[in-house]
Amino acid sequence: RDLTEGIVVGFALGSILFIDRMAKSIAVEADQPLVPDDIADRASIYDSSEASDADTVVYRISGAFFFGAASTVGTVLDRIADQRRNFILDCSAVPFFDSTAANVIEGAAHKARRAGVRFIIAGAAPQTRRMLINHGVKRPLVTYAASIRDARAQLK
Repeated sequence: RDLTEGIVVGFALGSILFIDRMAKSIAVEADQPLVPDDIADRASIYDSSEASDADTVVYRISGAFFFGAASTVGTVLDRIADQRRNFILDCSAVPFFDSTAANVIEGAAHKARRAGVRFIIAGAAPQTRRMLINHGVKRPLVTYAASIRDARAQLK
C-alpha cells in the first residue's frame, strides 16, 4: 500500500482510541463533598450533615460528557427514581457537553418527573445550560442552580 493510505488508517485508529479514552474518563459520583479536602484555595467547606439528607441525592459528573460516555452516565441516571424526592446533578466539572448528553439528561429528567422526583442541575456552564435548554431540559422539567449549595437552598 502507499503512504497516504497508511496515514488515513493511522488517523482513523487514533480517532477511535481517542474516543474510547475520553468515554472512559467520565465519572459519576454520588454525594460528593462540596469541595474536595485537598483543595485549600476554596472558601466553602463540606458539611457532612448536608449529604445525609435522606430526601436528596447528589450526583456529580466529571469529565467530557459526549456520545462516547452517554450510555455509561445514562445507566447511572436511570436509577434516580429511587426513594429520594430530590435529585441534584452537579455539572460543574463537565468541560464538554454534546447533544447526545443533553438527550440523556432529558430522558432522566422525564423519568424523574414521572416518579415525582425534583430534578436540579447545578453548576452548569452557560454553554451547557444553553445546550440543555435547546434540547427541552428546562422548567418545569428541571431547575438550574449556580452551585450545589444554591440547589440545596432551592429545596428549603
